[in-house]
Amino acid sequence: MPDSRPGEPTADPVSTLALAHEMRTPLTALALGLGLLEEGVLGPLPEGQREVVHTLVGEVARLTLLVQRYVDTGRLGTYAGPVERTRVDLGDLVRRAAAPIERQAQNHSVRLSLALPEGVAVVADPVKLSWVVVSLMGNALRYSPPGAEIEVGLALVGGEAELSVCDRGPGLHADVTARIFDRDGGPGLFLAREIVEAHGGRISVSSTPGTGSTFLVTLPAADAGAGAPGPEGA
Repeated sequence: MPDSRPGEPTADPVSTLALAHEMRTPLTALALGLGLLEEGVLGPLPEGQREVVHTLVGEVARLTLLVQRYVDTGRLGTYAGPVERTRVDLGDLVRRAAAPIERQAQNHSVRLSLALPEGVAVVADPVKLSWVVVSLMGNALRYSPPGAEIEVGLALVGGEAELSVCDRGPGLHADVTARIFDRDGGPGLFLAREIVEAHGGRISVSSTPGTGSTFLVTLPAADAGAGAPGPEGA
């Protein structure tokens, strides 16, 4: 979900909410059609096509849930809550979220490089956290020229999981990075910040004009014996 960067028009919360209402009907139709394809009701699909349809089914389900939650909250500023919490392997989550972005990147002659070690777990809402990951990678792709590389990395540092998304786009000036996660900076990055902070984490960006940008999401790592707490508000 590519975001608008500062200087571009931003969405009005009221009109965005109306759009979210309108999106539910076509999303339902997409889900039904893809379900028929996945179940083979319309005939068998080759293995490669089945894989693509399976990925699309998951993406439509995730988008439908996000749209419904946005409609339920009724306004932009409360979008992040409530947050469902379960123990998830962050590397696995990022790999699944990257699948549709990787196909788009190939179509734009951009290489998506993933460095995701196993065993980095967090206690998080997998749907909302996946949205953040897709949003950051989609944003990086939007500003990457053909032939460029997007690097997605994951590390465990001092009890925290650090997820980085680095692009080789035009980069950002300091006055832009200072407000990029504000409401006026763009709805996508503002919502990403809301979701990350609802998980007790932080999101930041470092950038130099002409050399690209690196977005860093830092989340508390799950303890080895952590359970799965119930729903929690923002």
